[in-house]
Amino acid sequence: MKRIYIVRHATAQPKDGPVPDFERSLIKKGEKEARTAARHLALTYPSPDLMISSFANRAIETAHVFADTFGYPQGKILLRDSFYDDFSPDAILKVIAAQPDKYQSLMLFGHDPAFSELAARLIEGFAEAIPKSGVVIADLPIERWAETGKSPGRLVEFTHPARIKEDRKKARGELDARLVRSVTGVLSRVDKAAARSIGKDIGACSRKIVKSFLKARKTVDRSEP
Repeated sequence: MKRIYIVRHATAQPKDGPVPDFERSLIKKGEKEARTAARHLALTYPSPDLMISSFANRAIETAHVFADTFGYPQGKILLRDSFYDDFSPDAILKVIAAQPDKYQSLMLFGHDPAFSELAARLIEGFAEAIPKSGVVIADLPIERWAETGKSPGRLVEFTHPARIKEDRKKARGELDARLVRSVTGVLSRVDKAAARSIGKDIGACSRKIVKSFLKARKTVDRSEP
């Protein structure tokens, strides 16, 4: 089994600006998007064995954010001009097929529509357009990278910054509600009326605790090997 991460670059300078397309860099919004996606993945998945990026600035800068988050050396990111010049799933598949089989996972950084088409090629039934800084993770039932695309892969996760933020908001709300119920339950066993009278205070304290907990969790997970 091999795993592949398909990462579209984050939001960059506009196409109609004075900067040549190849040199367009990430704007602040894009940097934030890349960090959001990278941190989300790093909480669940180990560092990929190999990162490969397009030569375009916006793709390289996105790859650097992911590399820093995963603790992957930036100098070991492979740059491939076919990820930009050819701009087709076939060209990308050739690069994938050429990778040493000692690597069990690859993380690719590049552009659309080629990346969305690649995901559709590798995962049966996948027909989504990958948004900026979106990530598609697939497990491929192969032993050699040269076999990529010959058998349909399994979608492990498809996410992007907007979805991650929405999921975090939902998870934060659920955690807050659980904490409020727990604290209220403990206090109610001592004095139900008193517990009811400080309901607003319990809610306010709960939100602060959840916020601090999530911040601490993020920091601890980034610092662990």
